[in-house]
Amino acid sequence: MTRADAKWQKWCATFDAAENDIRTLFHNRHVWTTIEDMWVRSGTEIQLNTITQNWFIRLYVNTQCTGIRRECDEDTRTSSLARCLRRLTETPGLTSRARYEAAIMANPEIKDEHKASVVRGYDDFALAPGTACLDQDRIEADLAALHAAAETTRYYTNKIIAHRQITDEKITLSWFDLNRALNTVGGVLKRYYRLRHPGSSLGNLGVDLPLGWEQPFRAAWCPEDFWPRPAVHLDSYLPNTDTP
Repeated sequence: MTRADAKWQKWCATFDAAENDIRTLFHNRHVWTTIEDMWVRSGTEIQLNTITQNWFIRLYVNTQCTGIRRECDEDTRTSSLARCLRRLTETPGLTSRARYEAAIMANPEIKDEHKASVVRGYDDFALAPGTACLDQDRIEADLAALHAAAETTRYYTNKIIAHRQITDEKITLSWFDLNRALNTVGGVLKRYYRLRHPGSSLGNLGVDLPLGWEQPFRAAWCPEDFWPRPAVHLDSYLPNTDTP
């Protein structure tokens, strides 16, 4: 394997990790919106007390905000979607037209009579039709779109979730901003998926959950004779060293 091939393989591994992470974020949103729909349609939303509602919301928002910030982070010590794009600008020859074409020609799932037209898909990333390298300005624009869409989410995450800032500023995050940030991350992922997998495209990022996943919500979790245990001293949660 050449040094260029090794760099490309490393880039692909980083991109694949970002893809898995982003798919999980969309999976989370699908589960969350389904649970929300259950609440509204069943009338449970009215019955839920503040403690329960806040617990569900914090779990979802904290997970999504942290994930979005992670994928929009360009730090050289991180593995993220934004870092993948930055690597493309730092190493313009990382994925050339020749590499893109070779991947298509070696793909047995693409019919020979279609390969010539599929190869032209590189033009969507190239500086101009037929040129051999990527359009750096387009990559920079996609990076800027990532950062712009995620700015409010990133700020909220840094100031509220990851750190406890001493400030008189009221820091809030709307559902619109959170969804817009995730949609932008997903859109950029789908675009560069075609560069990672020449001749392929990424469809719906939402995961189709197996039938029956919602079954636990169809029955009451709490038996009639159940009462929550009282709060106990923190030492009660230390591991028991007498047993393996």
